[in-house]
Amino acid sequence: MYRVFVNRLQRKPAMKNLWLKLGILTVLCVLCAWRLSTSGIRYGKDLQGGVSLVYSVRMPANQQDADRVLGRVIDVLKQRVNPQGVLDIGMTPQGNDRIEVVMPLPSAEVRALQEDFRARLEALVAKGSVSRQDLSLALANGTAASTFGGSDAASLRALAIVDLQRAYDESNTARAEYSALGLQNADAAATSAAEDRVVLAETRYERLLASILVMTMDRAQLSTALELSNKPGAKRAADGSLVLDADGKTEATASPRELELARVSASFPDLSSEINALVAARDAYVSKRTSLDDPEDLMRLMRGAGVLDFRIAVNPQMPVGVNPEELRAELAKRGPAGGAGDAARWFKVNEIRQWAETPEQVLALEADAGTYFAARGLVGANFGGMPYLLLYDTPAKSMTHTGDVTWGMANAFITTDQRLGGMAVGFVLDPSGAEMMGRLTAPHVNQAMAIVLDDEVYSAPNLNGPISGSGTITGSFGAEEIDYLIRVLTAGSLEVKVGSDPISMNILGPSIGADNLTKGLWATVYSVAITCIVMLLYYFVPGIVADIALAINALLIFGIMSTLDGTFTLPGLAGVALSVAMAVDANVLIYERIREELEKGEHLKQAITNAYARAMSAIVDGNVTNLIACVVLYNVGATEVKGFALTMSIGVLTTLFTGLWVSRLFFNILTGPLGVKSLPMLPSVVPAVSSALRPNVDWVKLKPALLTGSAILAIFSLVALFARGNDIFETEFRGGVAMTLSTRAANPGEPADEKGRLQLHRADIEARVRAIGEANSSDVVLSELRTANVLTLGASGAESDASSFQIRVGNPAVLPEGFDESKITEGIMGSVVNEFGKDLDVKLPLAFTGAGDTNHRLYTKRPDRSTIGESLGRPNVSAQPIGDFRNGVAVLIENINPPVSVADATDRVQRMRLQPEWSATAGRKTLVVPLASVDPNDPAKAATALAILVSDPAGNWADIDAESWDRTVASEEWKIVSTAMSQQASLDQVSSFSPVVAQSLWASALVATVLALILMLGYIWVRFGSFRFSAATVVAVGFNVIVCLGFLAISIPLAGTGFGAALYIEEYRIDINVIAGLLTIIGYSLNDTVVILDRVRENRGKRSWVSRECLNDAVNQTFSRTILTGGSTLATAIMLIAFGGTGIRPFAYTFLIGLIMGTFSSVAIAAPIAYSRKVEEEERLKAALAAAPKTAGSSLATV
Repeated sequence: MYRVFVNRLQRKPAMKNLWLKLGILTVLCVLCAWRLSTSGIRYGKDLQGGVSLVYSVRMPANQQDADRVLGRVIDVLKQRVNPQGVLDIGMTPQGNDRIEVVMPLPSAEVRALQEDFRARLEALVAKGSVSRQDLSLALANGTAASTFGGSDAASLRALAIVDLQRAYDESNTARAEYSALGLQNADAAATSAAEDRVVLAETRYERLLASILVMTMDRAQLSTALELSNKPGAKRAADGSLVLDADGKTEATASPRELELARVSASFPDLSSEINALVAARDAYVSKRTSLDDPEDLMRLMRGAGVLDFRIAVNPQMPVGVNPEELRAELAKRGPAGGAGDAARWFKVNEIRQWAETPEQVLALEADAGTYFAARGLVGANFGGMPYLLLYDTPAKSMTHTGDVTWGMANAFITTDQRLGGMAVGFVLDPSGAEMMGRLTAPHVNQAMAIVLDDEVYSAPNLNGPISGSGTITGSFGAEEIDYLIRVLTAGSLEVKVGSDPISMNILGPSIGADNLTKGLWATVYSVAITCIVMLLYYFVPGIVADIALAINALLIFGIMSTLDGTFTLPGLAGVALSVAMAVDANVLIYERIREELEKGEHLKQAITNAYARAMSAIVDGNVTNLIACVVLYNVGATEVKGFALTMSIGVLTTLFTGLWVSRLFFNILTGPLGVKSLPMLPSVVPAVSSALRPNVDWVKLKPALLTGSAILAIFSLVALFARGNDIFETEFRGGVAMTLSTRAANPGEPADEKGRLQLHRADIEARVRAIGEANSSDVVLSELRTANVLTLGASGAESDASSFQIRVGNPAVLPEGFDESKITEGIMGSVVNEFGKDLDVKLPLAFTGAGDTNHRLYTKRPDRSTIGESLGRPNVSAQPIGDFRNGVAVLIENINPPVSVADATDRVQRMRLQPEWSATAGRKTLVVPLASVDPNDPAKAATALAILVSDPAGNWADIDAESWDRTVASEEWKIVSTAMSQQASLDQVSSFSPVVAQSLWASALVATVLALILMLGYIWVRFGSFRFSAATVVAVGFNVIVCLGFLAISIPLAGTGFGAALYIEEYRIDINVIAGLLTIIGYSLNDTVVILDRVRENRGKRSWVSRECLNDAVNQTFSRTILTGGSTLATAIMLIAFGGTGIRPFAYTFLIGLIMGTFSSVAIAAPIAYSRKVEEEERLKAALAAAPKTAGSSLATV
């Protein structure tokens, strides 16, 4: 195959093929340019900022290896969210029960469209919503009908509000008449009659008011409707068959989205135009967005544990071991968890539209799920506005993950719904799962089997026969839902439950800062420009060809990555710049061969043909060894390493394409249609340059000195590395403390944000924090503040000025024996508060009834009525349905001084939940309801009494008896709420973060690298026919990595010296960027070594051994190529260090050291190891002995 490829290269291109190839290249470039112009480049969170979402994790009590469990959960989530690793999404454990997920922000254009859509959505929801406060004010002013009735006076809500206004007026009139009779001392009969009229009027008013308050636009319902598929459905007859038109084509019906939006519009006919505008805004946003541009996308993928179960559905005609009516009554009384029986359980239907095809069916299902499902052979019921199905829960009638047999998913894929013709999800079970499925379905033929994912029923098809091995999940799925199902099923299930929604969400500024961002981007541009200039000045016209090929190479890399929705971090962009510099190597190899052929007297066309043929093996072998490393890293490494491997693979393939195909195409055009007869280059124009780059060094003679010096350098590096110990790792590899702080209200004349809070510069905050560490350099804990990182939270200005910040500080590398680790957080937090106290938003203590009281029973209630007001024993306070807070806890805070707003009280409780002591409660839902306030017209502004309702979505509090509820729920929530109100708070959040994920990343990168080296050793052994060549390559690569790590270790003590400052040496430690630099160096070093060894193989010819002259000539012949490639790449690395800023220097420093050592090791280590004097002497002796008899025989014949 390789020889065929070379022969093809040696053919003379026909003119028609030449123009065809040029056309193909043009189309490729246009496609990539079009993709970039429409989607652009996705920048990582270090360049563009990101969104931080913190999730609670329900870790079992007394879990021994919680950090490891959390690490495994994160691994599964990464496979679900970022399976290819091309998205810059970070996941970090916080303590033992939280995960912080950080994703990049979308581009400015996408953000603008996103904000427009969200603003329209919020405005529409607000317009379609009715609050008790606003409605009461409008009723008092007599404007309720005009304010809330809408433009359609005949709509249900408009008519109801007219009735409400009339009832309100009648109630006021009745109250006024009653009061007047009291003033007139009327007789008892008249007073009693007036009192009855007041009661009737107010009762009617309250009833109408309650009915209107629930006539509000449901934001979740509207959002769900917008996410539905817009693909038209297929019309079906009553018997389920397709309806065909006159042409024999299937008649189309409205899409699922159109049907759902029609229902919303029917409820709010006066808002139809706003709904249509919202749909248009969302379509515009979706047309520009890419995957995971919106935090909502990430939140959707994070939801659910990914647990797939199969359960036989209870048949209403033949229930086995269950009484459906009794379980319905229990469901209504105690909810789904409390309404379960011994043999069956209630499961919520995933989406109503998956079970109903027409608006009439949807209404019927919402109104009475029992009757609706009974007609379909299922037992259903309604609870909380959602339909539920009754499914068996016994081992014989279910296939779950609670048994002794472990089973799982082998594959999940997109398929077609054979019944409805839409998209569906197909799945294949592993062998254990297939066997269990066969045992479950065989006895239940002609019964319905429900497919349940995360305790929600997706479908319940009828079993026409036993099945095993595979199945299909059907429904009216849109593309996003299909993607979610496949990702979740493929990634696998989680060991522990992750909260369905984040407990906090913040916007982070660029992690490297705006100043470093600008420096890094410009340094990348400068480095590419230098490479192109060097090629132009050295090779003239071929240099122009090389520069065009490099530009096309970069265009292809960016275009392909954009097609894959890949994300570029600053080191990633620098990596592309370096790959461009390394791609120069292919051109240099070819051009040096062209020069050699021209010096032999070949004419230009033949010189070009020979050059490409002879450079082919070195180029292919160097890039194939890189591809081997990339394939191993992608299949073995963590998701972050996968992303690097995929990007590197794309770079390798595009380098091969542009180096061997594109540049050859341009040379064919030059020597063909353009008639170019000569290609002068700097070495041919200035012979002194050629002589200087073609030394005559006896490298074999220097072998002992070179290998000895290399061994000493490697030993020195290892000693420095191990002496540095754990301090060689950056913060994320050691764990540490993360703090969030917000600034106070700005004083007159101080810079302020849109909310009036003091704005500070990120760089100033970081400098002040690090100054604390410098001032306490002898303190084992506080000294770590010298390397603290600061990010902006929320909106920030062009200069990274903001009012909220996150500070991340690493744990000490080594702690004194007996040191109390709990003091780490306390010491760091205290020092930060002392430094920034006058600038912080400090929550002052509040006085209230019960402050400091340990008897929680006086201040807590268990909500168990239908409305909040009834549950609190104060029906006039709120007619809002109790909803998810039923059987939760209500904490009463009364006589508050000074009065507090609902927003402030909510923030205080949320802050308290985010503290380490209460982190296990972070996933609970909280609702603050004002009971009494300073201003009755705006009770949320300054309340003197509050009810704080709490529920736990995963707690199943309905099943807890009164005593346990009092001891574990009410007592705990009273402590949290009372402490939040009575305690001064300075920091928004304090948490520890674990290094387990970063350590796993480092370990997976090491394992993948070792495995890749083993495979590369085998490949080179086969291709070069000698184990010495393989060993030489691996030893050289290993030497490079060791020296790079050693120089990282010595950068820490050098950083504080004048020498280090002059060379831009900072305290470099191992982080994800350094790992990327090490992996890049492995690729560069491999290519550099293979090029020299390939020339050794060529000079060796058909001999099985390498001679002294062969090796010396190979190194000297490739010396010009080594200097040119290494020099241009070295210039790139130096530019990145000198002008790139602190954000890119760890990567650039690692690559610079690796580049120097890679160039050195290919000449001083790999090449000498490939030569053996002993082997040469033995082979020459064999050759002499073989030739001796022939010589003697010929002499005798002559005599």
